[in-house]
Amino acid sequence: MIKRQTKSELRKQLQLQTQAFLKKGGEVAEVETGATGLINGSYRNAGFILNPQRQERTPLNGVLAKIDARKAERTQRTVPKSTRQRKKVIYDDFGEPLRVVFE
Repeated sequence: MIKRQTKSELRKQLQLQTQAFLKKGGEVAEVETGATGLINGSYRNAGFILNPQRQERTPLNGVLAKIDARKAERTQRTVPKSTRQRKKVIYDDFGEPLRVVFE
């Protein structure tokens, strides 16, 4: 398992890379406070569309009808439970069996 870098480790690594860049003669450009990377102060409109055209949807009515038909067929196929008679013992007040009845 690979251990992810913590924020402090990442910060230390970036600091070392920055110092190495400056030692090689690299320069950091100063940017005024409030300056923006936007072109003329607005977003680049080519990157996204504000009002996209509506996509055509695939009609699924036929597919849904087939699925519903299969569900209905499955419920109709169920075999009803057999009406087998069960034996029931009738007891008296003292717990002694009196007779057997089939229900």
